[in-house]
Amino acid sequence: MHPMLNIAVRAARRAGNIITRASRNLDAVAFKEKAANDFVTEVDHEAEQAVIRTLHEAYPGHSILAEESGASGTSEYQWIIDPLDGTTNFIHGFPQYCVAIALKHRGIVTQAVIYDPSRNDLFTATRGRGAFLNDQRMRVSKRINLKSSLLGTGFPFRQHEHLDV
Repeated sequence: MHPMLNIAVRAARRAGNIITRASRNLDAVAFKEKAANDFVTEVDHEAEQAVIRTLHEAYPGHSILAEESGASGTSEYQWIIDPLDGTTNFIHGFPQYCVAIALKHRGIVTQAVIYDPSRNDLFTATRGRGAFLNDQRMRVSKRINLKSSLLGTGFPFRQHEHLDV
C-alpha cells in the first residue's frame, strides 16, 4: 500500500472511532442545520480535526480542503476530507455513513479512502493500481446492460407538499 494511503487509512480509522463512540448515544449529539436537510454535528467537527491532525503529523506541508473547516495552506498536495459523509443518516441512527479522504497531487486525485465505521469496511484506491475493499481487489462486473445490473445511488431529499385526499 502506498505510504500516503497508509496515513489516510490511519486518519479515517481515527475519525471512525470518534463516530462509532458517538453513535452509541445519539441523543447526546448536538447538531445544527447548515441548509435545508444539510446537517452538521459536533461529531463532524471532532472527526475532521482528528483527520487533519493525523495528516499534518505525517505531512505538515500539505494543504487541506475539509468540509467543515474549509481550505488551508497551499501545496502541490491537497487532502480533501469529508469527515462524516452521511450526517443526516448518522443523526437518525441509520448506519449508512462513512469517512471520505482523498489526496490530489498537482490537481489529480492519486489516493482515496472510504471507511464505513459501522461495518468496519475499508475501501482504498491508488491511481493506476485499482480499488480494494478490505484488501480484496474490486472488479467491474461483466454485465453488459443496465437491466441486469445492480445500481446504487443516492437521491437528495425533497420535501413535497402534502396532498389532501
